[in-house]
Amino acid sequence: MKRYIGIDPGSSSGAIAMIAEDGTIEIYPLDKEILKQCCRDWAFDDCIVCLEKVGVMPRQGVVSMGSFMKSVGYICGVLEANGIPYQEVIPRVWKNIFGCNLGKGATAKEKKQKDIEVCRKLYPGISLRKTERCKTDWPDAADALLMATYAKRRL
Repeated sequence: MKRYIGIDPGSSSGAIAMIAEDGTIEIYPLDKEILKQCCRDWAFDDCIVCLEKVGVMPRQGVVSMGSFMKSVGYICGVLEANGIPYQEVIPRVWKNIFGCNLGKGATAKEKKQKDIEVCRKLYPGISLRKTERCKTDWPDAADALLMATYAKRRL
C-alpha cells in the first residue's frame, strides 16, 4: 500500500501523520516507541516521507537546540534502518503550497493558527486534538498532516 507520511519534529512534542492510498489518515504524537512501531508497520509498504528540515534559529539555547537536533538525527536513523525513504523539506517550501506563509511580521501563534485553519479546510472530518480531553487543536498534528499532503502532491 502506498503511504504518504509527514513528520513534524516539533520543538516541544512533534507529530507523525500518515495518509494511505485508500484515504485512511492516522496522526500520532512523535515518541521514540511510536516512531519505531510505525516504521516497523510501514517498512514493507511503498512510503514517501516528508520530514521537516530544521535548523538553528537566532536566540535559541545551545543545549535545547542540541537535544532537538539529536532527536531529528534519531528520526532519520529509524527511517533509514527500516528502509523508508525520506526527504527533508524546509517549512517555507511546504507551507507555500498551502498558502500558510504569513511573512516575518506574523507571530508564531498566528502562523500555527493559519496551519490549523488550512488543515481543517482540507480535512474537515479529522480531529487535530492531541487527546480526546484536549480543548484546543494541536499545531504539530496540523503541520504533520500538511507535510503528508505535500508528500502526496509533490514527492
